[in-house]
Amino acid sequence: MVKLAVPQFSVVISMCTAESFVLSPHIALGRLMVEAYYLLWSHFLLVWLGLLIFIVVCGSWLCRSRELSSPSLSVHSLSAGSGDPKPITLGNVTAVLALLTFVAVYVAVIFYKEDFSFYDAAFLTDFSVQGRNLSPPIWPGVGRFYPLALQEFNVLRFITRTPAGYHTFAVAQLIIVVVALIVILREHGIIPRVLILIGALLAPSFLISFAGLINPERDLVFWLAIVLLCLHGYSKTRAAIYFVGCLVATHFALYYKEPFVVFVAAYADGRVLLDTLLRRRTGQGSWQELVRANSLQIGMLTISAFYAALFLTAMFPFKGFFYIGTHQVGLWSAIVGYFRIDPILFALIPIFVLRLGRFVFAEGQLDPLWDPLALGAVAWFSCLIALRMFHGVYTAPADLVALLYLTRLSFSWLSKPTRVRVSVLAAAFTCILLNNAAYSSFWTVERKGVMIINSRLGEFLRNYRPTGGAGTVEVFFPYADGYRLSELSAYLRYIGSNLDEKGARGPEGGPSLVIEGREAFADMRCVEYKDYTCIHADSAGDGALVVVLPDDRASDRDVQELRRDSVLLLSMKLYEACSRPGSWFRSLHSVRGYFWGPELPEHWLQLHVFKKRRLARS
Repeated sequence: MVKLAVPQFSVVISMCTAESFVLSPHIALGRLMVEAYYLLWSHFLLVWLGLLIFIVVCGSWLCRSRELSSPSLSVHSLSAGSGDPKPITLGNVTAVLALLTFVAVYVAVIFYKEDFSFYDAAFLTDFSVQGRNLSPPIWPGVGRFYPLALQEFNVLRFITRTPAGYHTFAVAQLIIVVVALIVILREHGIIPRVLILIGALLAPSFLISFAGLINPERDLVFWLAIVLLCLHGYSKTRAAIYFVGCLVATHFALYYKEPFVVFVAAYADGRVLLDTLLRRRTGQGSWQELVRANSLQIGMLTISAFYAALFLTAMFPFKGFFYIGTHQVGLWSAIVGYFRIDPILFALIPIFVLRLGRFVFAEGQLDPLWDPLALGAVAWFSCLIALRMFHGVYTAPADLVALLYLTRLSFSWLSKPTRVRVSVLAAAFTCILLNNAAYSSFWTVERKGVMIINSRLGEFLRNYRPTGGAGTVEVFFPYADGYRLSELSAYLRYIGSNLDEKGARGPEGGPSLVIEGREAFADMRCVEYKDYTCIHADSAGDGALVVVLPDDRASDRDVQELRRDSVLLLSMKLYEACSRPGSWFRSLHSVRGYFWGPELPEHWLQLHVFKKRRLARS
């Protein structure tokens, strides 16, 4: 589960006082960096737009040079077919209809029962839904710098503020990504393209990206698809539109996720190095020709340098990486987790290393476009492993590149088809497809289940009227942490519940809800970076509501203990065939991240609301 600390600006300022620089020998430099950070924080969008205009102008100017259009050194290509129109056959028509049906079902699943009741939705309900802008996420106190994330909702709020409206935008991005992949794969037949697209959409990282709204990987995959489309088109035509388009898309993508700068640097450096080695082998060209042939890659490196400069400007005064420290898992746990949910990356690495070894030691051939891109994907994945960061959505960019890279290698390998080769590839594709479908199904069931149950709980609490007309209702959550209580509070406020613990009446005369839990809440806040109030309590008071949430780490025995001195008011249990103890489906839980551990809690996808009995007073 993604848990992002969002310090207020005043909190950030307090973390960087003059006192923190007293012991530094470079006080002047430190103060200058702090001032630069404040300027960047308050005017980031202007800085970013200025860089965008600069990139477009410089890219257009470079494209007018004849020297730029000179092709780079020709090396082996992984393409295995031509772009000629494919004949219309019954099989092709059936494949297209199958893809359209699959995409329609996929989109319907995304929209099904959507609400703001899942976690992290407070990024929307507290800001754009309320007509407020979310500031660019520049949070040096916790080590985050991805300023374009969620900024589209600052614009969408002028058009729509509903879950369906926001998901419509995400689905539109998904359709554009699908179209881009169709164009990139146009050298292959219709049936193979359909199979590849279905395989991509079933990947857990893709589904989480486009169905989860708040994941910046959605925008990153969108812009990466544009980058790949432009790189592919530029390698074929050397057209100016692809050159400028690639630079612009790179400028967008960099500011959605920090590790993307590693991807760009690995790809661009790998491409230039490959061209350099090949020219040395053949004795062709000079360094001036090398620069002209790799102008696009040098431009991408320059844009990455702009990002790195802004990143350092934001991070240097604070040097805080709290986010990484609180989201790390064990190294072996990360490797095993990714092996379970993302086997395609573990197929990519040995194949890429083998091709690289053949190139270095046996004068083998490498593709000038796709092998450097594969290097970028390997660098992205290696970065996640090195940081020990695990989540089903983190690998989405690497998955996209790995899919296209391995697809082209597979078709190249099948240029001389044999029964063994066809059988091996068919078996590998089927295994990956079934694995992706299984883990994506779990994520969908778990997310929809929690969302439906939380929505039902919100409706119950909003309409609950205690006996005697009490002005407040204590709602005790014995197993929920502060983060989930904060997110649930945001949803309750969104649907109109009154969370004022001081006893004020709600907007319809209803009682105020006092949120309680067993954690030691600092300053009575559910989390330190939001204003939602949570009260510490070791147990529920007389007459209080006791809630066991669908993702609480609670056993059936715990629920029975609560039932002993309480009255059951509400009970729900969803998807019993999937959630029952012993079901193989429960073993797929690692894709969620939050339930990292040997098994799911027994109470998974269940809701229980009790009312604590009032004890007789002597």
